[in-house]
Amino acid sequence: MTAAFVVALELACCVGLGAVLLKCLGILADLKPGERACWSFAAGFGVLGWIIFFIGALELLNQPVLVSVLIIGAFGVLLLGRPLVTPLETGPGAVFWSLAALLGTVVVFDLLEGLAPPADADSLAYHFALPKQFIAAGRLEFVPRAVDGAVPLLVQMTYIPALGLGGETALTLWTMLSGWAVGALFYTVCRRHLSATWSLAGTLVLVTTPTVLYGAGSGQVETRMAMFVLVAALAVATALKGGPLRYALLAGVMAGFYMGSKYLGGVFVVAAGLTLLAGRGWLRRGAIFSVGALLAGTQWYGWNWVHSGDPVFPLLFGWVEYTNPGYWDQSHADFLKDVFFGRETVVARNPLWLLLYPFRATLMGDAVMESGRTGFGPFVLLMVPFAIAGLWTRRDQLRSSALAPIALLVALHYALWFFTGSSQRVRHLLPIYPLLLLCVMAAAVAMRDRSAICRPMIAVFAFTIALQLAGQTIFTVAYARHWLAGDGRDAFLERNVTGHGLAKWLNANLKSTDRVALGHRQLLYLIDVPTYFVHPVNQALLDLFPATAGPERFFSQVTRLGITHLAFQPQSDTATDGTPDQPTFERLIGSIRRSGCAEPLEKVDARVFASRTLPDLAADVATFDILTVTPQRCPFR
Repeated sequence: MTAAFVVALELACCVGLGAVLLKCLGILADLKPGERACWSFAAGFGVLGWIIFFIGALELLNQPVLVSVLIIGAFGVLLLGRPLVTPLETGPGAVFWSLAALLGTVVVFDLLEGLAPPADADSLAYHFALPKQFIAAGRLEFVPRAVDGAVPLLVQMTYIPALGLGGETALTLWTMLSGWAVGALFYTVCRRHLSATWSLAGTLVLVTTPTVLYGAGSGQVETRMAMFVLVAALAVATALKGGPLRYALLAGVMAGFYMGSKYLGGVFVVAAGLTLLAGRGWLRRGAIFSVGALLAGTQWYGWNWVHSGDPVFPLLFGWVEYTNPGYWDQSHADFLKDVFFGRETVVARNPLWLLLYPFRATLMGDAVMESGRTGFGPFVLLMVPFAIAGLWTRRDQLRSSALAPIALLVALHYALWFFTGSSQRVRHLLPIYPLLLLCVMAAAVAMRDRSAICRPMIAVFAFTIALQLAGQTIFTVAYARHWLAGDGRDAFLERNVTGHGLAKWLNANLKSTDRVALGHRQLLYLIDVPTYFVHPVNQALLDLFPATAGPERFFSQVTRLGITHLAFQPQSDTATDGTPDQPTFERLIGSIRRSGCAEPLEKVDARVFASRTLPDLAADVATFDILTVTPQRCPFR
């Protein structure tokens, strides 16, 4: 199948599945035409990911089954009816069309990325690598790796039909399209509270936000989870304003899809559930919401529990009994807590920093928070004074506002996220950011009838959009160069994926019966032969922990995992990862090599660099060593 046809079919399937769900809940008829299509896609996106999980668990991941699911789901589009787009109340003016032209520029930039090979490190490491692994196996496989292996993967399940039926181009086009869907949904949500022009301006701010530019066109899940959050929040607000109980069920299902996509979704489920407890009828609303969340969001937790004994692997180590003791141990549990979670905390978790975190994250550009390249930009902070002024002028209407439940939900989610020990990376708040953007805009625009306030507010919009479009232009340079030069896939990857030359050599020289161990996560998707990702913290099957690792144990684990080759970048005597006696991957390889358990096969030169956006600034050539494991000569055998 061609990539475009597969993407179109999967789009129709998502809209159709969502339309069926909303029709069954009796909600589809309550929505305006534009809302019907966007809500259906958001709901159907979650339903498709939910269905593919069970297909993979039943070992039915093959092309006939995937095609059948997409075709059957696509018939649900017939439920949408006509028209598909809500007409504007008045004719759009020059400002609207100027904003539309800018949005069209963004679409062109995104299309350049969507038609190029994938280059984002996290996407190559697991967002795309795991679906590729599952397709090759024809089933889901448990990956006992913390942080990016044994995690909820509902969003990534939607990548499987695209990649399995249409190849890599369909995969990148699908991520581009699902990234656009968030903007379209946000526009329809804004139209409930704002004019078409203000809604389009807000949409342009959202889709050019640095963290959206970073993740929407790649396999990153946060942008797509924002769809679940938007629909869930509106369903919560409708239920609290006297809407039928079916809205509480829809809120639970959409929140469950978030929980099935990332552990952090559990925080949103709690925040949404607490919000629903406000007002009368809280018990019934809460019970129905809980049923929906459990049905939609717990399958991956059950999967982890069945295969490891820990539903949130490996966070309950020491509290539950593991089915395979080799998956994790106390040393790695302590190391993960001290190194990973300790490194992810930048500011103290107290009420003062709860208030100050947004300012530091926006203004300081902390490296761990990643607020420079993947932050939210300056818009919200610049709009806060106008929002406060707008709230003050409408202070007598706040309790009855349709946005009051949404504002409460945003506040609860932020507080729970901050105090529950989650990573303080800014982009992890992206799913909730559109709700914050909506609330701030609606409050600020309440002052639009005062020209003294309106002009500087418009200046904030203009400044933010101009700044963020400039950032997107820089981000798009690599993709524009790719198409203008007419380069092939290898040339693009050579320039944009550090160490790609190693993956190219491994694909050309190893067989499908081989298995290579390496510590370069950005190459996992690009390597076509079986791999094992070596990490000192996130996995324990190939132990690199200083207190327990040693050459003999390392070699035993290598052979047990079926590893035939080892690939690594030798370090100089002065460039080490810790103390000289720490058994890193490279030192352990050196030990078994000297013992005769591995022998040199090849040295491969590959281009490396620090920044994917500006790779030419610090590009260099690194040498990677490839070793063949030789158990027949090993004294440890």
